[in-house]
Parts: sequence; C-alpha cells; structure tokens
Amino acid sequence: MASVLSDLTSTLTSALSNLPPPDKIQDADRMQLLGVINQLQSALEPPQLPIQRFCFSHYGIVVIRIAQGMGVFDAFVKSQGKEMSLKELSSNVKGDDKLLRRIMRFLSAHHIFKQTTSDSYKPLPLAMVFGTGSVPGDMIKHFHTNMQVTAKLFDYFELNNYTNPEDAYDAPFQLAYNTKSHYFEWLSQNPTKQEAFNSVMTQSQQYRGADWFEIYPVQERLRVSPDQVLLVDIGGGVGHDIAAFKKHFPDLPGKLVLQDLPQVIETIKEPLPEGIIAISHNMFEPQPISGARAYYMRTVLHDFPDRQALDTLAQIRDAMSEDSVLFVHEHTVSEDLDVPPIAATLDIHMMEIFSSLERTEKEWIALLEKAGFKVVKVWNEESVGQSTALFEATLH
Repeated sequence: MASVLSDLTSTLTSALSNLPPPDKIQDADRMQLLGVINQLQSALEPPQLPIQRFCFSHYGIVVIRIAQGMGVFDAFVKSQGKEMSLKELSSNVKGDDKLLRRIMRFLSAHHIFKQTTSDSYKPLPLAMVFGTGSVPGDMIKHFHTNMQVTAKLFDYFELNNYTNPEDAYDAPFQLAYNTKSHYFEWLSQNPTKQEAFNSVMTQSQQYRGADWFEIYPVQERLRVSPDQVLLVDIGGGVGHDIAAFKKHFPDLPGKLVLQDLPQVIETIKEPLPEGIIAISHNMFEPQPISGARAYYMRTVLHDFPDRQALDTLAQIRDAMSEDSVLFVHEHTVSEDLDVPPIAATLDIHMMEIFSSLERTEKEWIALLEKAGFKVVKVWNEESVGQSTALFEATLH
C-alpha cells in the first residue's frame, strides 16, 4: 500500500511540474481534472479535514473584507505589486500593527500573500484582484453582505418550524436585516451595496454559457416587419443580452426593447446600440409592450418563488398575442443523483435571499404550465458547473 501511495505521489508531482499555464487549459479539461482531484481528496482525507473546512470556511470572506476595509489590497495595487515590510504597509493602511500582522498572517496562510521574512509580504496574483473597484473585490463585498443572512438561516427555521419559505417578502433575508422590503427594494436604498451587486451581476455574464440565440434558430423562426417589436428583454440589466443579440443580427428587422427597474436602467453609462430602446419597468405591473414577437427573461425568474413568479408571468401572458413566444433562459438542477456542489449551494442562496429555488427542468415546465403557457421545446445546454436551458413557451 505504501508503494502505491508513493508511486501516486511521484506521478502527481511530475504531472504538476509539467502542467500547462492556466490560460492554455481548456475549460472542459480543467473541470474534468478538478473533478478527479476532488474525488482523490475525498478518498484520502480523514474526517477531521472536511469538518474543519465546514467550520472555518466563512473566515476567508470575513478576513478579506477586513483587509479591504483597512486598505491592504489597495496599498499593494498602488505599489504595483511591490513587496512591503510590515512597517511600510502600516503607513499606508488603517489600523494598528498588531491587527495588521494577524490579518497578513491569515492571508499568507491562505496563499493570497507570501510572507518572505518575519516582517515582509509579497502579493501573490490573487492579492492584486481584490482592490477597490475590481469585480472580485466587489464579489467579496456582495457576499459578505449576504453572509449576514446565512448566519440567520438557523434562527429563521427555528422560528418557522423548519418550513420551506415560499414568499419573497418573508425570507431569511428579511429576518437578518429586520426589514419588510424585498431584497431588490432594500438594495435600491443602499447605494454601495447596489453598486457591488450590479458589478457582480455584470461579471457573472461571462460565465453563464451560450447566448440564447446561439441555441435557438432565430432567423428561421423570429421574423417581423421593421415597425413591429421583435424582442423585449425583461429584467435585462444594463443590456448585455440584447446588445449581443443586436451585434449578432445587425440587419434583422424589428424593434428591440430592454426593460429593468429604474435603479438599474439609470446606471447604463454607454449608449446602447442603435435600434435598442431602454424602458424602466417593474415586471409585476402590466407589461407596456403588447404583441411583441418574443419576450425574453434570463436568470430572472429564479429570483422568485412560485407565488411571485406566477404574478409576473401573468403580466407577460396578458401582453402576448397568438404568435408571440416567451423564452425563459434559466439554470436547471439535475434530477440525477450527482448534483454539482455549486448548483446545490446556489439553491440555498436563492432560498435565503428570495425564498426562491434553483428548479429542475420538470419544475420549470410545471411553473410555466401553471401560468397558462404551453412549453413547445426545451433547448438544453451545459456550462461550467451549472446546467442551463432555454424554455420556449407559447399561449395555450
């Protein structure tokens, strides 16, 4: 047995030394290898190691957030990644030396910095991405805000006799922040948190798989005259999807409409491509664009439990004509036994913030049918760590 493990160690060490640079590795190969590594880790580690991870994992985000508040990452970004002594660093950050030393010890132990001497620190690549205004830095701020809700999950279920939450206005979020407002309403009243949320949602666009029009035969099936509305992107944020659609089909006839809440539409800094109109709209109110050829929602409805999802679907249904089509582009949770950890974790996240869930394909179809739609086809796709599908639905 010892020789088997020794040979395995030698093989892994050799493979590590010959590993290509990260940017040269294809995502599919990367995820396959990481899957094997995770299986190996699970097979090797004694029970106390996963227990330690469960018990101590939250400290990472907390200490990084403290370091952000002190200005640690900004100091190294300003110095362009130069190694600094504790004394030099201390003169550029908030707080006293005793706390700073403890924070830097933690960050070095977790491979964010390298401690080169007893009093000197060199930033590793990860340290340089957490500065003010960076998307990874905003992710830490955003999930630190949400972590306050996670801490109250147990209290919420104790108070509610372990009943699954079903109302977006009575989620663990409302208990944690002592508010009656919906999460999105609360964000609009907290500009710095709204800014971090917008940043994270913008970044997430890069990791969500194929665009819907790469899956669906748009040119064959979606045709209108130039004076008609071709597409309404409901809850489309600052316009990433609809701008990409316009770029892909620059000569396709028909008007394009982007809709989102005022606090989102107002943050659009760059002019949208010609032919796209941006409209402030609350999707729980009557849909102002009637008879469009297509209505599209991407990762919008997963923010809502069935109760509120059915309300907004009713507004869309009332605006549709007989030849209109609804596209719902969403995450899907596999019904197989082997669910990716990120999918299971996002499901809990949706529950704590919105009383919502990550639905299976069957649950999405059931929701749309309950709302009065007929699901014509489900266009499935695989993306890294999370399955998604485009649901094509029409009026009954």
